[in-house]
Amino acid sequence: MYAVVRTGGKQYRVGPGDILEVEKLTGKVGDSVVLDDVLLVSSGNDVRIGQPNVDGASVTAKITGQHRAEKILAFRYRPKKRVRVRRGHRQYLTRLQIHKISGEDFEFVEEVQKVAAPQPVAEEVEPVAAVDEVVAPVAIVADTDAVTEAEETTAAGPQAEADEAANAVDALKETVAKAGDVVDETISTAGEEESASDTDDAETDEKKEE
Repeated sequence: MYAVVRTGGKQYRVGPGDILEVEKLTGKVGDSVVLDDVLLVSSGNDVRIGQPNVDGASVTAKITGQHRAEKILAFRYRPKKRVRVRRGHRQYLTRLQIHKISGEDFEFVEEVQKVAAPQPVAEEVEPVAAVDEVVAPVAIVADTDAVTEAEETTAAGPQAEADEAANAVDALKETVAKAGDVVDETISTAGEEESASDTDDAETDEKKEE
C-alpha cells in the first residue's frame, strides 16, 4: 500500500510508517499534519489515479523534526565583465513520519510492532562454603608456621652466636698468617737480590784492577 503526494512543489511516494523530509511545513515537533494533495493511491491490484487528485484521499503524518539542509553554493561568472557572484542557500526542512493513508472507502494505518517482554533467566548460584570451613584450614597452617619458626629460633639461640664469633676469629687469624708469609717471602727475595748485586760489583772491580 502506498500513495503519491505533492508538497512543496515535489512529489513523494509514501507508505504507512515511512519517514521522509519535505520542505518546511508549519508546526511543532509532535504535531500532526494532513496532506490533501494526493495524486495516486495503490493497494495491490487496486490503483486509483487522481485527475489531478484522488477524491477524498489524504495522508496523515506526524512531525518528528524541524531542521535545515546542508548549504548549497551557487556561483555566477561572466568572463571579461567583472561579474563574479557567489551565493549560499540552506533550505528549511520538516521530517515527517507517515501514520495513515485514508479515503472515502479505505484506510491504511501504520502497524505498531509489539516488542515482546524479555523473559527472566534463572541464574545458577554456586554453593558457598561456610565461613568456619574456610577459616579453619588457614588458622591451622598459620599456627604450624609459627611453631616451626619459634622452634628454629630457640634451637639457634646463644650457641649459634658463639659459633659464628669463633668462625670469624679463625678466619681473621688465617688472613694474618697468610699476610705474614707474604711479607717474609718479600724480605727474603729482596735480600737475595742485594747479595747478588754486591757480588757482581766485586767481580767488576777485580776485572778493572787487572
